[in-house]
Amino acid sequence: MKPIFQIFASAAWGGGEQFVADLSRRLVADGRQVVLIARRPGRVVRERTADLPVPFFRLPLKGAVDLISAAGLAWLMLRHRPAVVHVHHFRDAFTALYARALVRLFGVRPRIVLTRHLVRKAKSDRLHRWMYRRLDGLAFVSERARSEFFAAAPGIGRERTSVILNSSTEDRLRGEAPDLRRLYGVAPEVPLLLFCGRLVEEKGCDVLLRACARVGRGRRFALFFAGTPADSAYAAKLRALAADLPSGVRAEFLGFVPNAGALLAQADISVQPSVVAEAGGGLSVIESMQAGRAVVASDNGSQPEYAVAGVTGLLVPPGNDEALAAALVRLIDDKVLRDGMGAAGRRHFEENLAYEHFYRKYLAFYDGQTA
Repeated sequence: MKPIFQIFASAAWGGGEQFVADLSRRLVADGRQVVLIARRPGRVVRERTADLPVPFFRLPLKGAVDLISAAGLAWLMLRHRPAVVHVHHFRDAFTALYARALVRLFGVRPRIVLTRHLVRKAKSDRLHRWMYRRLDGLAFVSERARSEFFAAAPGIGRERTSVILNSSTEDRLRGEAPDLRRLYGVAPEVPLLLFCGRLVEEKGCDVLLRACARVGRGRRFALFFAGTPADSAYAAKLRALAADLPSGVRAEFLGFVPNAGALLAQADISVQPSVVAEAGGGLSVIESMQAGRAVVASDNGSQPEYAVAGVTGLLVPPGNDEALAAALVRLIDDKVLRDGMGAAGRRHFEENLAYEHFYRKYLAFYDGQTA
């Protein structure tokens, strides 16, 4: 069986890199050969995939004009003769297509496929249209992402595209995590709210704190942030907002938590108030339903394709702290409602978003089947 090349889009670590790592682990568990390729220096990527017994290579991967990477990738193609090269950024698609052109005379012609992890219109210049036409398959993580891409008339046939909703492996919820109630003295009857993700403005962390200031008038609850801030100025802003919360509200910043997914089982409500259009629903939204937690999230991206509004959680307009506060009040005040939504979220995950569904769809995509 010929190998599958997986090319990481970034030398840093984020949701897209986690996507590639999880898919690679599942492929290896299925007895398939995988070759990992990362942008230099790629140290973080290498560290977080060190458990994978597969070849790992680094290339500059600088985009459409990087012929050095194309030559390096062509050499790897000749050495390993892949069936599929899976890229996760259009920049790397150029490199893969150039490399394939170099090795075709040697009988090597892997399928070049790409997963689009963003909600963004296609670039419609001549060079990008050349690249789109030569891709063998293009997968989107939501219908919203595909529709936005095609709004720019990119010149690729829609029949060569698929929508494959993101998923989360069961391993993401396993492992040890700090017992928040015990460590911070939060009583069992006090609702625990949890935000998991990067502490950046686009994730709406400040909006969440302003909403909690509204909710906290006469209510007791605890809010925990699991994630690292992008810069010190925004971190200071969040801490200032937290300091002004009403006396019944407690806010804690946990910083980076290695097994953040394992924290979700402790939450009463998972809050993901992103102010940008999330392409794949937001990994924390998926993990929250997987963990059986009620979700409050923004409705401005692909979130409605993942969470079922009014069933698995509540969706609110982005950046609207008043609407977010109203949603939180409903769940804080109604334990039966939030528990019911959490249970519905777990059922929805198992029936529609389970990782095995996702994996089988990707195998079909690699074989040229689209949906």
